Amino acid sequence: MRSKRKVPAAIAALVLFATGLLIAVETISALFGRPARIVPYDRVADWARASTWQDNAVMACAGAIAIVGMLLILIGTVSGRPRLVPLRSSDPNMIISTPRRMLARVLGTVAAQVDGVRQARAKVRGRRVTVRAGTDLRDTAALRERVRDAVEDELAKLAPVGRYTVKTKVRGAP
Repeated sequence: MRSKRKVPAAIAALVLFATGLLIAVETISALFGRPARIVPYDRVADWARASTWQDNAVMACAGAIAIVGMLLILIGTVSGRPRLVPLRSSDPNMIISTPRRMLARVLGTVAAQVDGVRQARAKVRGRRVTVRAGTDLRDTAALRERVRDAVEDELAKLAPVGRYTVKTKVRGAP
């Protein structure tokens, strides 16, 4: 039920794949006696021998690697916005889910079926459901309550995991 991390995972996978491919090419070509020398190892080795841990360039590289590593750990551990809403089922050991948009459509349809409502839409953001309805009536207070009750009843039937609050806005005739 967690959000997908497609883009960061794809970037990390491509970087690791390219690094592994480079290492494989360099190693296999060196084993056959004809090193590919894609990476100038001699210059890198000379620089590494001449540098100390206190050099600014070494500290900057180490800091950049540490920041990238911490960023990858943060991306991997912090949950994003879930795209699915978990719903309880009749079996206590099984939870099903539905996309947020589908839940919003269902709740919008339920709100549109209330007597006096001309059209209705619902949005699900976090743990809040916002229903906007239009009517030809001038007095909207009673209709707002009926719409909220209908949406809350439908939410109770669907039994989402966690509590959702319902906010209704009804626009009446001028």
